[in-house]
Amino acid sequence: MPQTLIELTGEPKAPILNLMPANGFPPQTYLPMLRGLAGFRALSLPPRALWGDQSPPSAYRSWRDAADDLLQGLERYDLRDIVAVGHSLGGVISMLALLKQPARFRALIMLDPVLLPQETLDQLAKAREAGRIDAMPLVQGARRRRQVFDSRDDAYSRFRQKPIFADWSAEALSLYVEHGLRPREYNAGFELCWSPEWEAHYFATVYHDIWHDLPKLNALAPTLIIRAEHSDTLPAASFARARSLLPGAAFHELRGQGHLFPQAAPQETARVIAEWLATRHLP
Repeated sequence: MPQTLIELTGEPKAPILNLMPANGFPPQTYLPMLRGLAGFRALSLPPRALWGDQSPPSAYRSWRDAADDLLQGLERYDLRDIVAVGHSLGGVISMLALLKQPARFRALIMLDPVLLPQETLDQLAKAREAGRIDAMPLVQGARRRRQVFDSRDDAYSRFRQKPIFADWSAEALSLYVEHGLRPREYNAGFELCWSPEWEAHYFATVYHDIWHDLPKLNALAPTLIIRAEHSDTLPAASFARARSLLPGAAFHELRGQGHLFPQAAPQETARVIAEWLATRHLP
């Protein structure tokens, strides 16, 4: 399937902001946050999971592949001077793309990026090498995720009961249902656009060399990293380590928030981003 470009907010000639979403979440769920970032043309060249193919290609083995996809899309659509905003998986993908082609970017904003302790990353790498990565709870949970729903109302009712969506507004959850589901091709009902197989794949291929690559951001582009107080992907110790490795970057912690704060607290997230962008004279 061809790569997609999703227009989100802003005027066609405004400075570009590319939104790279977290694993499993359509870019449109970030609309409440993006509306608070005036002056940009916010778009998304999302990961291959949203290109239409239900299964990852056998050669697609690293988050670097997703970064290459992003760069190819930016080249195809002739997009430059990008403010890259990435959440979780999307933060790391955005970082890898910037490291490969820094001249194409103006700034990097990483929202609760996956910065696990090196010990944890080493354990995951060994599990992959030994063929045991499918035993990882996140991988198993993704593969068990319900994929088919009778209707959008059915999906909304089921999602509303899930703890992961407990602090989402009705609008945010409605955006997830509207853009995260599609009609089934040959059967009645709806299915997830971002398949459980793709979600499991991204969990199973967590990027191992993040701590080697992170310091390379110094002097390449203005960088902001925002952490959720109750994050399970950017632990407090990792946040402190990132501060020491990136002395020129800006850091902020959102109190009382969990990993999905861009959807759960979109106005607060937008405020922090907008205030930082203003200090960099962006847009």
